[in-house]
Amino acid sequence: MKNRFLSATIILSVFAGLTSCEKKYDEPPVQSIPEGNRLTIADLYEMYRNNGNQPVRVTEDYSVYATVTADEVSGNFYKEVYVQDNEAAINVRLQFSGGLYIGDSVRIYLKGTTINNYRGMMQIDSVDVDKNIIKQATERFVAPTPVNGIADLLTDSTLIGKLIEVNNVEFKSTEIGQTWADAVNLSSVNHTLVECSSTNEIIVRTSGYANFADEQIPSGNGKFIGILGKYDPDFQLYVRTPDELNMNNPLCNKIYLSKDFDDNSITSGGWTEQFVTANIAWSIYSGGSNPVASISNYSNGSNTACETWLISPAVDLSGASAPYLNFRNAYKYNGPALQVLVSTNYDGTSAPSSATWIDISSQALWSTGNFAFVNSGNIDLTPYISNSTYIAFKYTGTNSSGSTWELDDILIKE
Repeated sequence: MKNRFLSATIILSVFAGLTSCEKKYDEPPVQSIPEGNRLTIADLYEMYRNNGNQPVRVTEDYSVYATVTADEVSGNFYKEVYVQDNEAAINVRLQFSGGLYIGDSVRIYLKGTTINNYRGMMQIDSVDVDKNIIKQATERFVAPTPVNGIADLLTDSTLIGKLIEVNNVEFKSTEIGQTWADAVNLSSVNHTLVECSSTNEIIVRTSGYANFADEQIPSGNGKFIGILGKYDPDFQLYVRTPDELNMNNPLCNKIYLSKDFDDNSITSGGWTEQFVTANIAWSIYSGGSNPVASISNYSNGSNTACETWLISPAVDLSGASAPYLNFRNAYKYNGPALQVLVSTNYDGTSAPSSATWIDISSQALWSTGNFAFVNSGNIDLTPYISNSTYIAFKYTGTNSSGSTWELDDILIKE
């Protein structure tokens, strides 16, 4: 009995000795980030302007309070977030990814950061979330700022960087059915948002790394919510998540004809070519951001006299009240101008000379050259309403001259 008691005593002594040898780790010190003087985002804009619109490296203790309105979770933003306070908004460029989320109410300690304007977008650059950010609260979600229309987005500089909401908008009809971005090649893609009440339009840019890049853009009309950014002269919208869009209403304008050449085909959709003189054909040119139709009579150091017609399928406008034609065009080099014509008695297969064609070229806006694309504007087709209306683009060249013309986004709608 005595031996058992002695053994138990030894075991307890050894255990006590082992536990008394455990290393004691010091708790990490609580990081103290000074506040300094409080500034607003508008103050940061003013700081930049007062420095001659040059970057400002902050060397004093300043803080700005704001709420995160866009984060990196969807992949559409990387190493950046957007924040706004009661007056303005600004882009925050992060040294390291992660740590901030939509609805985070934060204090941004500005010392060591740079206030800058990158190609039109004001930024707080070189922000370290661990050293410059103090979260005050979470889930303090900011309601989007409603705007009257796309015109506001293109003219009101106070909206730049803000979360906005615009209604009665839809994606350009020639883009419907396309995905937000190129998820295969991880490339960003620009789409175009338009509205029913005007011809105004704005870019919607999406990263190929977004987790919704391979989803189709909405095919209807409705409410768009996103961040308004700027890149050089272009105003751009960025989606946080497609889930907060509500674009399920019918399109505001009926589409009778749409041809954008994105399928890399000249004749898909019932389009035809007629070679009146020589065999100079339209082809797909993909040297830019999107495929376009291109034609030139210059080859192997010389020009060829030619006349080529690119003719649409028959378009039934019998139920239309005010249809119009719209397209984009560009050209370079000297030569005869491209013409656009309309017919209501062409049969779809015969030579163009078998029908009556009305030249409506004077109603269009045309490129000024150097492959600068312009929008033709809306060309009224009301006088040509029929159940079988055709449009055609007539290209001509001579033995001594010939322009290279490009076409894209041909549309008949109302």
